[in-house]
Amino acid sequence: MMRRLFVITVLLNAALLAACNEKRPGRTQFPFEEITEGDLAFRCGRGIFSRAVLSADGSSVYSHVGIVVREGERWKVVHAVPGERESSRDFDRVKKEDLEIFFSHDKAYRGCLVHTGLPAGSSVCKDALDFARDSIPFDNRYELEDSSAVYCTEFVWLLYRRAGIDLTEGRRREIHAFHVDGPLILPEHILQYSGNTEYYKY
Repeated sequence: MMRRLFVITVLLNAALLAACNEKRPGRTQFPFEEITEGDLAFRCGRGIFSRAVLSADGSSVYSHVGIVVREGERWKVVHAVPGERESSRDFDRVKKEDLEIFFSHDKAYRGCLVHTGLPAGSSVCKDALDFARDSIPFDNRYELEDSSAVYCTEFVWLLYRRAGIDLTEGRRREIHAFHVDGPLILPEHILQYSGNTEYYKY
């Protein structure tokens, strides 16, 4: 089984390397004056996790998503992410980082920002910061039924659902590979939300 997974991983790397290293126009100045709390930040990364998501989806150009929040004068992105541990004692978890770091060249070659129409006074951003503060683990089993650990799209969907908004509008993909056995929420399922308005991309 391990050999089979290794072979699949190698093939995914080869098949998606060209796409994830595609030359793209450079980032322009972020439209900070347009950003609102609760916006969604989508990106396509350069690592193996991103390539696996793109392979599983087949239609999306993005592999990861987080929630934009404001702390003081800084815009942050809160997201559940694997493979970005900050020390040997760290673990895969929900974290927050500057918007510019989330979209930095080494982490993303493509990205966009999206308004969702989140009502003022929603608890989504506070809940997102609480998840980051509590270092909620990344869900490596990709189970929607258990919120004690969350994967990136599950995290965004869960917090919005608590606010009465289903960003996926019921969309799921049945996956039976890569340690996943059941319905999975993919970035494209959230990107297709009928209330979204994309206002920045590169």
